[in-house]
Amino acid sequence: MGCNVLMDKQQGKVIVIAVCLWLLSINGAAQTARRSLLLVCSENSIISSLSNSDARKLFLGIPTVIGGIRLKPLLNESDLLISEVFLQKIIFMSKQEYERQLLSRVFRFGGSRPPVYKDIDELMKELHKSPGSVTYMWSDQVENSNGLKSIGKIWADSGK
Repeated sequence: MGCNVLMDKQQGKVIVIAVCLWLLSINGAAQTARRSLLLVCSENSIISSLSNSDARKLFLGIPTVIGGIRLKPLLNESDLLISEVFLQKIIFMSKQEYERQLLSRVFRFGGSRPPVYKDIDELMKELHKSPGSVTYMWSDQVENSNGLKSIGKIWADSGK
């Protein structure tokens, strides 16, 4: 079973989030299921890849243009773990500090905060509708949906 420890430096506490490897039983044999957190866009998008540092800039509100298309970040808050891993591996801030940064940027430079999606189906609809939209999802969600493609890996379960 593998676990990651995520630090919430803002509150001075250690929040332990277990990223567990679930055992699947197939014909009596146990196999390990592995998950990855991926950067994702519509398969119709011209975006072929996005580095984690470029994703950080995008999700912090810094205008990002690829192939003449301005990218639009979509926040995936469909589950707590996905949000925590995203904040830890891409943003490097607590949720509270990230919210402050976004509001500060909106007040200083204008624009708007990235839209938040709590429903994965609504998020997928928006990705299909707007080829410049970028979000993050579990690898199994991407594999089980049509019309989406991975453009980067944020985090991968080590399988230990």
